[in-house]
Amino acid sequence: MAGISILFRPFAWGYSFVMGFRNMLFDAGVLPERRFGVPVVTIGNLAVGGTGKTPHTEYLYNLLKSRGKVGILSRGYGRSTKGFRWVHPTSTVDECGDEPCQLKRKWGEAVVAVDENRCEGIQKMLETEKLAAIVLDDAYQHRYVKPDLNILLTDYHRLFSDDRVLPEGHLRESVSGRRRADFIIVTKCPADLKPIDFSLLEKRVAPFASQHLFFTTQQYSQPYPLFGEDRPFVGTNILAVTGISNPQTLVDHLKMYGDVTPLRFSDHHPFGDEDLAKINAAFSGHDAIITTEKDATRLVTVREKLSQEVRQALFVQPVEVSFLRDQAADFRRLAEERLFAVRK
Repeated sequence: MAGISILFRPFAWGYSFVMGFRNMLFDAGVLPERRFGVPVVTIGNLAVGGTGKTPHTEYLYNLLKSRGKVGILSRGYGRSTKGFRWVHPTSTVDECGDEPCQLKRKWGEAVVAVDENRCEGIQKMLETEKLAAIVLDDAYQHRYVKPDLNILLTDYHRLFSDDRVLPEGHLRESVSGRRRADFIIVTKCPADLKPIDFSLLEKRVAPFASQHLFFTTQQYSQPYPLFGEDRPFVGTNILAVTGISNPQTLVDHLKMYGDVTPLRFSDHHPFGDEDLAKINAAFSGHDAIITTEKDATRLVTVREKLSQEVRQALFVQPVEVSFLRDQAADFRRLAEERLFAVRK
């Protein structure tokens, strides 16, 4: 694999040059960055997918909603529509993308919209809603918006410092792009990290003096049924159906219940007839199916293609983030200072 990766290096150099030149134009003011009259948080990553943006977006929403109505704006990856759209509880993945639908169904009071043009999207949200803050999901490279707080995520299992630029690696831009971040969060950390582990991670991530470094882990609560009445999860032979970038953390967690058989699809995978037939067939010999909240937004729209046995056994595994080293209070204080101190 390393030899194949090296073959892509010249293309990676070219891609890195283009992204670096683009960033230079923004830094020099040649390309405009726009501020808005409401605090804006950008959350994203240098790598393509798999850093836990959605649960961190949910965490930010919960943190900020005490200040008033909070808006969440996404580009709506994978949708067939274009331009600005409000996300409603009844919106479909095809209309708005899976992650915005997940967020709206979970937090019905949240103001959720999609627009590939974030400046236009923010403007349209503010024309209709009086918002206390706006969270831009997966917008670290969307530099036409000048955020009040820029949060960069990196996966503990695949730090940006150990990665390379596309197509040789998984980075959307070079590691030097980390300098734009106000906060860097190492996500998906094991909950039992020792002090020496934190020190080693800090050296590898190498934050600048002006940046704050945080560490989070994933916490899983009780699975709930996707269809039918609420009932407790019972299962010892589990089929884990996932369409996310890196499902291994979830699979490892599910082993606490018993034997786990992974059935993996690509990230944001649109479940077609053949995929659903595969799920129905793979359920044989299992007593439960667990999927992610993001995958559930896609599976719920094709319920009629799932067998009755699968629907009765299908559960959703919620996930949320928790800060390590008692950093939650510092994160809240620093985020509120950054967003609201100068706006009182």
